[in-house]
Amino acid sequence: MCKMSFKNNICVVAKRSIKLKNKLDFYLFIPGRGYEYAFTRKYKRICYNAYKSPVMLNKVLHDRRPSVALMDLKKYFNYMMPYLVEYLGLENFVIKNDVKKYRWAA
Repeated sequence: MCKMSFKNNICVVAKRSIKLKNKLDFYLFIPGRGYEYAFTRKYKRICYNAYKSPVMLNKVLHDRRPSVALMDLKKYFNYMMPYLVEYLGLENFVIKNDVKKYRWAA
């Protein structure tokens, strides 16, 4: 897994799913392109209240809170970001991409 940082103009928004009951749809607001669908997760009230208005993506990826639901969402965002960068074409928004490099012990 790699840790990414983005320019401060990408936001995350959570909306209740229209098709699925008890699910939240997460969208990335990208300037010039609008809302892009990211993924769907199980509905958690604290996640909905925290992200129903746009929040900077870096804050979501690097924030630490005492809520288990928010930390699970943060972990899932960090897991999905390499896929979303490639799928949505966000390469020019990435500032820092730290990939852990392991070396064989001799």
